[in-house]
Amino acid sequence: MKHIEKKMREEGIHEPLWDKGIGIRVSMYGKVIRRQKPAKATIVNDEAILRHARPIDLVLARAMHYSLIIMMIFATYGYFAYDLGERAY
Repeated sequence: MKHIEKKMREEGIHEPLWDKGIGIRVSMYGKVIRRQKPAKATIVNDEAILRHARPIDLVLARAMHYSLIIMMIFATYGYFAYDLGERAY
């Protein structure tokens, strides 16, 4: 993300003002890079992100996506396993 934002700043494109310190734009950048095409309506600059994304950024975006899915599976399993275990007593 640092590489992409550095290149965007060199073009005069700055990070979104609504994301000061929160970091939500990281997941949005990952989504754009995974999709590999700009969306019709978006709140980040898809064209600039895709223009400056490196091949490793695609790998990192996919890793971030799959780790989120795995975390959600474990969280869902843990929720139901804990809930069913409490009802047994």
